[in-house]
Amino acid sequence: MAWVKMFKKPGGGLKKSYQPGSMLSLALTKGLLNEPGQNSCFLNSAVQVLWQLDIFRRSLRQLSGHFCLGDACIFCALKSIFSQFQQSRERVLPSDSLRNALAETFKDEQRFQLGLMDDAAECFENILERIHLHIVSDTASDACSSKSCITHQKFAMMLYEQFVCRCCGASSDPHPFTELVHYVSTTALCQQVDRIMGKNERLRSDMFGELLQAANNTGDLRSCPSNCGQSIKIRRVLMNCPEIVTIGFVWDAEQSDLTDDVIRSLAPRLNLSGLFNRVTDENAKRSELHLVGMICFSSKHYSAFAYHTKSSKWMFFDDATVKEVRNYIPTSRGHCFLQFDRHKIPDVVLPQHSVK
Repeated sequence: MAWVKMFKKPGGGLKKSYQPGSMLSLALTKGLLNEPGQNSCFLNSAVQVLWQLDIFRRSLRQLSGHFCLGDACIFCALKSIFSQFQQSRERVLPSDSLRNALAETFKDEQRFQLGLMDDAAECFENILERIHLHIVSDTASDACSSKSCITHQKFAMMLYEQFVCRCCGASSDPHPFTELVHYVSTTALCQQVDRIMGKNERLRSDMFGELLQAANNTGDLRSCPSNCGQSIKIRRVLMNCPEIVTIGFVWDAEQSDLTDDVIRSLAPRLNLSGLFNRVTDENAKRSELHLVGMICFSSKHYSAFAYHTKSSKWMFFDDATVKEVRNYIPTSRGHCFLQFDRHKIPDVVLPQHSVK
């Protein structure tokens, strides 16, 4: 794992482990159990970043009625864990109820089964999808407009894709869809960093969205709809203003020498108008989102980082281990994602290049 020196504060290392009874805020920092053979680190990391997202935690707390599925009810299991986070004075809590509910829900697909490692990003997405189904069971995910569905009200990016030829003006029919995680190839991202550096230009802190957009469009060419002979790029248009945006980094190989370049591209703020070719929502045009969480994967293990609002500190979550972050935060090879929230403004400094 490569560690990035991000936080310009005195002191060093991961310090101030959570102690039982320490009342930092309602969003208490507790660990989650991962006994030998459980392989629950992917689930524990997803749960921690969801719990630390203030707008999600508060919204879930206000919901009561849902379509319950008994032992397979992910809604009930997540509610139970969140209740223990808030009320229990134990330092470390079990996540078995949610692990069992996931395994029961996805047993036909053989996903998230007990004792088996799985993908944290897909776990995160599926938890949100199941919450949607528990709240609005008769509505397709892409068509959901329910005010009570926190999955789509808080996380969903409502997009459409379209090809428009600048030569002859022909265009394809728009293709609408919804994203809960916006995935980006690290190889394509680093190509964009190299392009900027090759021009002897500096990477500005406000360029992160533009770099992600350019990486997503790399090599994505189609023939003109009218067959005029031109090759055209796809245009992705954002139609709403999500409160939480999740960016997933996909590494093309387990062993990669791109870590340094990926670190150099990171920024603690994200503008939606830079992330997509066009933004139609006026609030989204003006929105600046702030980095509030990360899930990382290295050496076949997941861990999480999240910004703790009430204490204004970054916290590190590695199953039962919970510590305050002083100097370092990791990036990874494998699935990794960043979360941006427009409600919090953490004091984070990302240097251009500092790896230990």
